[in-house]
Formats: sequence, structure tokens, C-alpha cells
Amino acid sequence: MAGTLEQLDQTIGEVLAGWNFVSTLIAFTIVGFLAWIIYDSADADTHPLLLARQAVASYVRQPGESAVFRSPETPHGYPLRTGLAVRPPGAPMYSAGKDGDLRDIWRRVTGEIPLEKGAKSSGTANIMTVFGKEGVTEHKVEDVTKEIAILGKHLQDRGAKRVAIYLPNSLEFLSALFAGAFFDFTPILIPYNQPHETLAELLLQTKADALIAEAGSVPLAELSQGVSGLRSIVWTVEKTSRHMDWSEVPEGIGGKIDVAVWHELVQEQKNTTIPLPSNPGKPRSVVFLWQEAVGKPAEVVEFTQQEQNLTAAVGALVTSLPAAHRLNASDTFLPADAFTHSYCLCLTLVALFSHATVVIQSVAGPGVDLELATRSIAPTVTVVSAETAAKLHNTTKTSVTGGPQKLAHYLETRMLTAGRLPTDNLLTKLNAPKRAAVGTTPGKLRLVFVSERQGLNTPPLSSEDLSDLRIFTKARVVYALTTAKVAGAVAQTNIYDYRRETTSNKHSHFGVPLSCVEIKLKDTPHLKTTDEQTAGELVVTGSSVVGGEVHLGVNATIREDHTLAYV
Repeated sequence: MAGTLEQLDQTIGEVLAGWNFVSTLIAFTIVGFLAWIIYDSADADTHPLLLARQAVASYVRQPGESAVFRSPETPHGYPLRTGLAVRPPGAPMYSAGKDGDLRDIWRRVTGEIPLEKGAKSSGTANIMTVFGKEGVTEHKVEDVTKEIAILGKHLQDRGAKRVAIYLPNSLEFLSALFAGAFFDFTPILIPYNQPHETLAELLLQTKADALIAEAGSVPLAELSQGVSGLRSIVWTVEKTSRHMDWSEVPEGIGGKIDVAVWHELVQEQKNTTIPLPSNPGKPRSVVFLWQEAVGKPAEVVEFTQQEQNLTAAVGALVTSLPAAHRLNASDTFLPADAFTHSYCLCLTLVALFSHATVVIQSVAGPGVDLELATRSIAPTVTVVSAETAAKLHNTTKTSVTGGPQKLAHYLETRMLTAGRLPTDNLLTKLNAPKRAAVGTTPGKLRLVFVSERQGLNTPPLSSEDLSDLRIFTKARVVYALTTAKVAGAVAQTNIYDYRRETTSNKHSHFGVPLSCVEIKLKDTPHLKTTDEQTAGELVVTGSSVVGGEVHLGVNATIREDHTLAYV
């Protein structure tokens, strides 16, 4: 033993005696290589087989059609999701629950309907608003409930049946939407910033008899002449302009239109209690306008509560995420797209239903600057338009110019290809000059919803663009296909699907259909379903579809991994 130790000591001494810079370099290279192998051999976020075959195909297909594809949540033989599955207080966990409607979503917000077993919350959802640089204002749910009751009673007393909501994203917008559900009138959601002539045409087209709008944004005299059926107007007024008298009716209008001011109605009723009605019937429809751009002609789409269009979409979006990533009370949700887009509105209702903190601001819509919109808040989840996502991608990608930034981008792309979301901020460690600074707390954002509005010339997002967005934001990205006559979305990608495609298709795929719909492809003169391919015109059926079925008039394909994509 002594001889062995002496030989080992002699060997170590000889090695150290000849140690130089080259030896140090070799040693660090070996250690770094071993460390990289250990770091790079971590498991993927999900099993690759779960991404290899995502949707469930029917066993039989009809002539001239593809098989019918569904979400794995509702395989063939089971009914599609039709609602929220809400359970009243004290109901056993094994009960199926009822589909519910918008009123049940608000009762969930107030805590009247409890959260699922195991979910933690302060008792109610949290609602905040942001006004420019003034900071964040938190609103009590009890006060919002009172405003819903006051507004609904005011419009109900004046016989309003079809109420146009012409507002930017705001608390008043949501209050008017819920007031329609409780007080039996149809909300008509009109995209904001329309030319006056277009607004008058849309009010006539939708047969509105009441209007809720920002004071000063609409010429009352022109509307009274151009929209003969308009009988009541409620102005919303910013705090800085409430010293003015907005209830005055211009000369020549007379008693044709009843004019009221939102905050004055609330002030007059501050000492009275107006309970929300508990009428058992179904609430009226919610009307959306599908418009390519402001000022353009609009398609009027009416989502009915009888057919559970909206609630089916909300329920499907709640369960579309894995349980560990669903919205919960610890999330801060920012709708950076307009409420007049059903996908954004349904996700906002999901956040309220889950008791998340919802931050509302008027800087929302297609093409907003997300970094500017989040400068005073720290969202964990956001929904944006494809225009906003493309703008964020283009502005951030231009900063990746130097060698260290490109190396970090390559390493993080490689990590995504291996199925893992990068968690270490490699670009910052390598002195990158800029990142996507979304929110006041960089890195807090965990989930981004992006929507492609079918047929409206929204900018396409490729799989490479989505991969870059994951790198720039350090958040998972969900890419959804939305269309006019389907509430919420037709399909959306798996949050673990980080794959970069090698095809030249400018649009990434759209994942699998939501659990409230099923899709199939009908043959066209140029595209037919064969044993080798599945292609044709996209047809969507389900509980969130107006009329139960819609032909989208767009050519699509179902890929080998059973995900939906444009041809």
C-alpha cells in the first residue's frame, strides 16, 4: 500500500510540475463539456409522444370528407363541452354541474358560487384599471356589482332591448355586458374608434335602441337624425371631465333621446340597494361585429345564450390548459386585445371565473405596443392580437445583432427544440442590449395567448416567430385560430409545443380544436382527402358555433401529428 501511494504521489507531482496554460484550458474544456452534457440532458417539459398525435380522429369518415377530429378532452362517444359545469354551494363533487351563463360567471366573481375544491382565493376576483401614468386603481367587487344593478335597472326602466356598447376596454364595458345578462337586454359590442358615419350605419344594422359611449366621442345630433330607433344614451365620463354637464340635450333633439351620465346615476343611487335579479330564464344574446378594420363593413354575429355559445367557449378555454398552468388566483391577467374580439373577451371571462386579478386598460387592440402597455403593471398572463405579437417580435429581434446575442439565441433555440422552455436568461448573461421588457417585473410573464383572425389579413406568425417570442419573453405562447361565427377559438396550440417547423408555410399550425367543437375537412375541386393527405375546406361544428355548424371557406389540412394548419 505504501508503494502504491508513493507511485500515485510521484505521478501527481509530475503532472503538476508540467502544468501550464494549455493544461488549464484542456481541464476547463473537459469540465465544461461534462457540465453541458448534464445540463442539456434534462427531460422535456412533456413527453414527445403527446405531441406526435394530438387530436383524436373518428374511426369512420364520410365520402368527400375527412375524419372528424376532436380534442382529447372530449373523445368520440362523449358529448362536447357545453358550458361551465358550475356547482352551487354544497353540491357534491361528483355532480356534473350546470352549463351556466354570464350571470353565473359574475356570481363566481363575487364568491356566491365557490371555486373548485383545492383552489385558493381571497373570496372574490380582483379587478383593476390603469389610466395612463396615474397608476393602478383597484375596484371593490361590491361596488362593481352595484353599478351593474344601477345601469341595468336604468336601461330596463326605459325599455331598452338592444344596447350598443361603444367603449374601449374599460370596467364600464364589462359592467354593461353583465348588466345585459341580469336585466334582459342584448349587448351589442361595437369596435371602438369608428368614423361617425360608420357608427351610425352599424347602429342601424344592429337595430340598437340604446347606446353606452364615452362622452364627447359621438355627435348626439347626428346620431339622432341618422339612427331613428335610438331612444336612450348613457355617457361614461373620465374623472378629469366630470365637472362639466354632460346630461344636456342639444337643441332640436327634444325628447327623442333620453340622456344620462354613468357616474351621476351611481351617485344618485349610492344610498339605495338594488339587488341583481335572480330570474331563472336564459339571458339574451351577445352581438359581436367581425370587422377587418375600423370604418370597414362589418359582419354581425349573434352568440346566443340558449345555444350556450359563449359559456361553452369559456368552459373549453378553462380546461384547454394543463391543470398546472390554468389561470388561478395568483395570476395577473392583462387583456391587451379589444373586448370586441370574442377570444379576448372569453379569456377575460376565464380569468374572472378563476378569481385571477384582471387589469383593464384602454390601451388595447390590434397592434398596440405591449412593452408600453405594461409599463406600470406586471402581468403573468396576457392575450394579444397577431399584430401586437408581430410588432413585439420585430422590435426585439432587431436588438439581437452581436455575436454573444446570436450565440445565446442559438443555445436557447436549441433548448426549445429539445422540448424545454429556457429559464436561464442567457441573453442577459451574455450582455444582450435589450429584451422584451413586458411588465415591471421581467420574467414574471408566464403565458401569452395570440390569435389569428381568419379572413381579416392579420400578419402571419410562423413557428420560428413563435419560438423567438418564447425566447424574448421567457413565456409559453399559445397560437389560436379564431373566426367570426365561433365563440372563443376554433383551435389553439399546445403550450408545450415548442417545435420549429422546416416547412415554408408562413403560418404556424393551430394545434387541436377546443373541447366544445369538432372539425372536419370537406373536399374541394383542388383538394381532396386521400390515404396520403387530409385537406379541404374547414368545417366547424359544436356548441360554441352559431347555428351549430359553419363552413369557413378556407383551405386547411390536418398534419401527421393531427394538428390543424392552413394549406
